[in-house]
Amino acid sequence: MSEVYLALAQGGLGGFQKLVAIKLLRRDLAKDEEFRRMFLEEARLTARLNHSNVVQTNDVGEDQGRYYIAMEYLEGQTFERVRRSRNASKLFPLNMQIQMLVHALSGLHYAHELTDYDNTPLSIVHRDVTPSNIFITYDGQVKLVDFGIAKVFDSLNHTRVGVLKGKARYMPPEQITGVAIDRRADIFSVGVMLWEILSGAPIWAGRNETEILRRVSTGDLPPVTRDAPPVLVRICARQCR
Repeated sequence: MSEVYLALAQGGLGGFQKLVAIKLLRRDLAKDEEFRRMFLEEARLTARLNHSNVVQTNDVGEDQGRYYIAMEYLEGQTFERVRRSRNASKLFPLNMQIQMLVHALSGLHYAHELTDYDNTPLSIVHRDVTPSNIFITYDGQVKLVDFGIAKVFDSLNHTRVGVLKGKARYMPPEQITGVAIDRRADIFSVGVMLWEILSGAPIWAGRNETEILRRVSTGDLPPVTRDAPPVLVRICARQCR
């Protein structure tokens, strides 16, 4: 529901300049009240997040009727693109990929534990933890991005009946069946990524979305398909449960 641009922030003393990423609510959605609420909910949430493994929001505002979120500019690639590269298996070995997941889990734990100013738990759940939403910078930082469909305890927005928010391949059973979810939904998604790291293949290769949703909702998940460290296989089985 948004567009992202690279922009140059400038002004102030000494000719200050800084590259930033500007996320804009799409022009065709800017007058839709529901999408405006969703975008502002994302802005309200991301403005509260301040962690080394979460993309930083610098400003939120409106210009000529369009809402925007100004975020830190990250130079790098998504985990999805890195692992699909030609020499990924040699340049991005298992221990490095596991370390990347550890950093992502650190950012998630921070979001899950975040409280409001009166110490009331915010109960944040990202709900879309996927390789395309984990960003790896060229200097080695790991950042969680796109809290656009995050669920907050007091969220103003509710998923419409029959509408799934998130990617089926990484979605936990609770999210598919529409029951209440909590932070464990994000841990399940990381478990799926761990499965794919250990197996060296997509978890649902060749399966259509209908079959994926049916099998996940009934707990019919495939085992790791190649030899891997037993301790990691056990962790994977526990996370994907």
